[in-house]
Amino acid sequence: MNQSQRSPWSILIPICLGIFACLMVVGFKALNPTVLNLAQGVDPFKDYVGWMFFRNSPWSFPIGLNPTYGLDFSGSIVFSDSIPLMAFLFKAIRFALPETFQYLGIWTLICFVLQAYFAWLVIGLMTQNNWLKLFACLILVFSPPMLWRVNQHTALVAHFMILAAFYLIFSPERTSRFFNKGSLWALLLGASVLTHFSLFVMIAALWAANLVDQIVFSKSDRLINLKRALIQVISIGLLIAFLMWQAGYFAVSSASGSLGGYGFFRMNLLSPFDPKGWSYLLRTLPLPSDYGEGYMYFGLGLLLLWPFALYKLVRDGSLRTLLKSRIFKHLFLVLALIALSLFAITNHIAIGRKEFGFGISDSIYAVASIFRASGRFFWPMFYALNLVCIFIILKAYSKRTTFILLGIGCFLQVVDTSAGWRAMHQQISDPAKNIPHELNLNNPFWGQAAKNYQKVQLVPPQDKSAGWDQIALYAAKHHLSTNAVFFARADIGKLSKAQETFMNDLYGSNWNPKSLYVLQPDVVLPAYFHSNPDTDLLVGFDGVAVLAPNWKGCKDCPPIQENLREDLNQLTKQIILNKPFGFGKGQLGNRFLIGVGGSWAWPEEWGVWSNGDQTKMILPLPQASPPKQLKLTVRAFVSPLHPKQDVEVFIDQMPPQSTSLSSSDVNTWLINLPANIDKRKYLELQFHFKNPASPKDVGGVPGDDRKLGMGLISAQFQ
Repeated sequence: MNQSQRSPWSILIPICLGIFACLMVVGFKALNPTVLNLAQGVDPFKDYVGWMFFRNSPWSFPIGLNPTYGLDFSGSIVFSDSIPLMAFLFKAIRFALPETFQYLGIWTLICFVLQAYFAWLVIGLMTQNNWLKLFACLILVFSPPMLWRVNQHTALVAHFMILAAFYLIFSPERTSRFFNKGSLWALLLGASVLTHFSLFVMIAALWAANLVDQIVFSKSDRLINLKRALIQVISIGLLIAFLMWQAGYFAVSSASGSLGGYGFFRMNLLSPFDPKGWSYLLRTLPLPSDYGEGYMYFGLGLLLLWPFALYKLVRDGSLRTLLKSRIFKHLFLVLALIALSLFAITNHIAIGRKEFGFGISDSIYAVASIFRASGRFFWPMFYALNLVCIFIILKAYSKRTTFILLGIGCFLQVVDTSAGWRAMHQQISDPAKNIPHELNLNNPFWGQAAKNYQKVQLVPPQDKSAGWDQIALYAAKHHLSTNAVFFARADIGKLSKAQETFMNDLYGSNWNPKSLYVLQPDVVLPAYFHSNPDTDLLVGFDGVAVLAPNWKGCKDCPPIQENLREDLNQLTKQIILNKPFGFGKGQLGNRFLIGVGGSWAWPEEWGVWSNGDQTKMILPLPQASPPKQLKLTVRAFVSPLHPKQDVEVFIDQMPPQSTSLSSSDVNTWLINLPANIDKRKYLELQFHFKNPASPKDVGGVPGDDRKLGMGLISAQFQ
């Protein structure tokens, strides 16, 4: 370590730069841990909620498990993306924390400071001029891909880990008085795996490539280097396995890791030039959506420097020779960067709006989809390219010219990107948005219920259920366990088992007396038929349907009018044998459709269209006499280009019944009912549409991209 790097300025200047940049982009208020400004949006809110349950749950082993958040399919602090590194630290001192506490702002400040610090160190390997280091450091701190993640994916603001990896690769062998490089790599890899798995994979790829480069290209004894590398791999591998185990990575089965989507959340090859609103001078390019995962805008400052760097690279032979020697010395690092970049681009290649690609096997697709947000894997190449650009400017131009170029580049990078980060700053600082997803369950019933139940379940169990945030907030506020969750990955086997258990309990009228049930639309009617009207409360409050088991047998529970049960009593009495009921706007049948406005389109005067490949409805059965058939009067969405609609219906364990609809006006479909219909009180029908069509494509209706199949007019039991 040289003398300038030991100077207090080598720490003080980047720390001040990081704090300054963070306050510009985020502001003072969001750094207050008792204010929830940085927990706005779905992902930061998900991170915060996972932490709320983790801090209030007892310590477990492994310590990262989060049993009160998810119940039967609970995961760990890893899978709520709640930054385990911070969660462990603050849970250890939770007794000293206020009730409302978030560390997202603190983490963001840490990321800015360390981004500046490691940028300063990396640039310090190229120049010792503090002014030049300051300009280059600010350019890298105001990297749009990093700033883009603020208040979106807080864990992924930690781009400093990539810069730290580059510093370890290019710095002298002894970078610290207390630790060798192997120890520092272990520290970096351990921190990354306790932050986010995608970051860990990037850092691990850089570490592995550097090890191979040291073995192959080092001038010292190759056998000794190989032994050192093997010891390092084993020791760090054991450390990472232990940390992953304790963080809770293995709480979810490996089969649950792949979510599909590889090739969609990719990086477009024109992304480095697409500001997406983060520039006053450059306009947004009309690129296909990647939900921001492939956002890789260089920034106007860096885009200004690149032509000057390329000019010198073309004209200066000695510079090319220098770069070639560096590349050859770090050949496997270059190959790793290329491999990560190709993974980010995916097999579904996009250049602007032009797209082409090639097929990959299902097994490769499944593995790749573990990291379906593949666009972010270009980050190491992003920093490598821009560090090379800065290196060329520093080496190829005079000190005066370099000062001017980096100074202008720094000014443009900070000022022009403010088109994006100023708007973000204003949104975060908005006093009207202090509380994310504000709790809207205001009826006094909720407070009373929290005193009588230990759990609140959203049923049927499902990860990312509609309305999960309200139930999760309610449960967290009252320290109840819940299955209302939003996981990055949920264990498919555990979730399937939880759903099966719930359905068995539902059909057996086996409600847990210690659990409050929030009913999704498709279980409201079954809950009505499978609950005990003498003991169980069935109500609707604040737009939520609730079943409170044994409420009426509770001495401390106040009597409440069962508005939902009374409504369903009147509703089910209207279903009479041989009496048709309609599905038009405001008609009875719409009360039995599951997913109106989604898998069922919004009702029209004549009836309602199916929308998509599958739809569902639950019908009460006539109680006076068991029916044999259900007669549906329906329309079909057909045209000369699309002459028929093929439909199947599934009822319990019966074989599917199918029909082919060809009339756009009236079709009659007689559906046979199960033999044991006399023992049932309701019927669940699932429709599968084999060839739904869009009015935009076959009906000549511009802009209407619904996938229509069958239009329900009326139904009649007979």
